[in-house]
Amino acid sequence: MGARKGFTLLEVLLALGLLAVVVLAFTALQVTSLRGGRQGRELQAVVREMENFMERLRQDPQGIPTLCNGALTGGKGGTCAATPCAVAQDGSLACPTSGDARAYRVVLEVGGKRLETVVYRP
Repeated sequence: MGARKGFTLLEVLLALGLLAVVVLAFTALQVTSLRGGRQGRELQAVVREMENFMERLRQDPQGIPTLCNGALTGGKGGTCAATPCAVAQDGSLACPTSGDARAYRVVLEVGGKRLETVVYRP
């Protein structure tokens, strides 16, 4: 018998099976990558919305009780809670206060994300 040329059926099936496993692995990797990118974009949009709202609060600290009074509208929506605080001589905060509020502890929740900060009144 002389030397055979070509591949046997078993070799071809094994090669196709290995190729299918590799293609499936890359497909799963691509799907996971696309899902992660979408979640990253959504998170970035939520954080940008929260930062913009906080900036509006910092620009108008007198209006915090009216701007931050529960539900937020626009974009993803969310909630805002402002707690009036008194500022002690050492700079510490006493929240809540019934006296003159010199600062507000603001908690903003949008899309399951929470941002908490303190806004001081001039």
